[in-house]
Amino acid sequence: MTGISGWVGASGDIQAPDDVITNMANRLSRGAHDHHLLQNLQKNADPMGSISLVSRYDFNEVVEHEDYYSAICGKVIWQNPDLKSLALARGDGRALIEGYKRYKSGVLKMMQGAWSIALMSPKRKMALVAVDRMGVNPMCFGLGKNNEFVFSSVTDGMRVFPGFEATISPQNIYNYLYFFVVPAPTSIFDEISKLEAAQYALYENGNLSTGYYWEMPYTAETKGNLEEWAERLRAQLDQAMITTMEGGNSSATGSFLSGGLDSSTVSGLMMKHNGGGKSFTIGFDDPKYDESDFARIAANHFGTDHNEYFVVPEDVIDVQEKIAEIYDEPYGNTSAVPAYYCAKMAKEQGVDILLAGDGGDELFAGNERYISMQSIEKYGLIPNSFRKGLLEPILSLPGMGRLPILSKAKNLSKRHAIPMPDRLYSYGFFYGRAPEDIFTSHAVGDINADIPLDIMRKKYDHYDDSQMVQRMMHLDLQITLADNDLRKVNRMCDLAGVEVRYPFLESELVDFSASVPTDILLQGGELRYFFKHALKDFLPPEVITKEKHGFGLPFMSWIHQDKKIYEQITDNLSDFRKRGYLKDSFIDEIIMGCGQSEETGAGGFGWDVAMLEIWLKKHL
Repeated sequence: MTGISGWVGASGDIQAPDDVITNMANRLSRGAHDHHLLQNLQKNADPMGSISLVSRYDFNEVVEHEDYYSAICGKVIWQNPDLKSLALARGDGRALIEGYKRYKSGVLKMMQGAWSIALMSPKRKMALVAVDRMGVNPMCFGLGKNNEFVFSSVTDGMRVFPGFEATISPQNIYNYLYFFVVPAPTSIFDEISKLEAAQYALYENGNLSTGYYWEMPYTAETKGNLEEWAERLRAQLDQAMITTMEGGNSSATGSFLSGGLDSSTVSGLMMKHNGGGKSFTIGFDDPKYDESDFARIAANHFGTDHNEYFVVPEDVIDVQEKIAEIYDEPYGNTSAVPAYYCAKMAKEQGVDILLAGDGGDELFAGNERYISMQSIEKYGLIPNSFRKGLLEPILSLPGMGRLPILSKAKNLSKRHAIPMPDRLYSYGFFYGRAPEDIFTSHAVGDINADIPLDIMRKKYDHYDDSQMVQRMMHLDLQITLADNDLRKVNRMCDLAGVEVRYPFLESELVDFSASVPTDILLQGGELRYFFKHALKDFLPPEVITKEKHGFGLPFMSWIHQDKKIYEQITDNLSDFRKRGYLKDSFIDEIIMGCGQSEETGAGGFGWDVAMLEIWLKKHL
């Protein structure tokens, strides 16, 4: 992968700083790109601080000017005319240094695009690290044993810094199992934090602070003219695709194409503005997960050079350890498997850049819970005296749950009693289970079950003056998109050797999405109504009207049917048992769920724990 590593503020006792920065840089590249190691690496490292950048792309750079060093991964779109001119003449790194000298951390407000940056001055004992507005590029940071500020795009890069402690506590294990990823600002290690989207960390004279340089500009408006907004959306999508494709090889460009709304839109815009391109689809024998028919419809509609690959159980076995190895933290989303094979297929077909549709649901209100949570809130409009005094006592009577209408009312009452945003995760396997029922007595004393919820609450309440659907979308931008989907697609494309770009995450389109009134986004209570209406003459009608699918994997049916997958998962569950985190009875419950023909929460949990065990073997 492309990434940055470095440190600043050391006391001067760092031995062989050249070796230290080289070791940190070496941890940035795994998988298909090891031959790109140490490009643009700073030489003659200073014991007081050094910086390195490992790059696959020519537009990334490390720059030294006066007593500052800067490193940039990704593409910066400068909003300040002077800095834009300087970047064109001297490069983004020089513009970043000049911008910091003029505006301090305020320079970040003038930077759009998908990037991560590090700027430092060993002489001044300062460093600034930041990631882009959507969190496309990651950044980790923490303090070393002598209060050095250590940073890297991956946790592995920080762990090789001399004397840096990186411990995994039961709390970190709990956080991972709760989300099946480790959400920012936490990491799998106690001593390492991760930047959230649009966040920076500033180290000055031994003091570390963090902040956000940008906020989603959510509108307070609820109503507007549908046709006017639809016309604006079409124009914004066109411009986003043009910006996304700048600097790319048009003859080696392709798109993920699942057959859903967003990937079909991206594929169509690729053809419109690139004049050609290949599309890539993953299929399954299981019709519940297979969308290849819709992908073919979209490909034929737009005229892409279409390619398909049907993933089979053996593919899971082949790639599982590779997935664990390339991630610097445990990652449990099974859809990483089809994402990898899709990117691998593209690479084999000569594609260097893949366009992905991630972000559409989080920006244009496309997740089912946006509707269901609003329905539950309507229950609260019933006068409290009637609900508490009459309705809920009746619903609590024996047998009431067997009557369809009363059963629905009882469920609404139960869900409404759970406050937002906790309610969003109240459907999960982990919710409502006490840590002492899952973790051993040795581990449970170090676990605070509220921490995952507190992480969600902070993100949800960040826009406490906004409408509920906007707060849900922001929460999903942080956890569902930045911590999960982008990590999935980025790393799997990295493993396959393909660059990925995200048209929906272009800054002007993001700003536009936040300005759309919520009644237009969800007109008539229909998901993506506005988006579908705006593109009804662009997308094929079958894509507009199809039911929503996830980019999933038929894991539960495969683990039951395929002996090798079952053994690979359960063997790793047995190995994890020896680590002493989870109770034997809980491990037994998971293994039993893996062997059942029907889908169970326990069975699906087996993949998450197995990936954690494989990751621990690979990285520790």
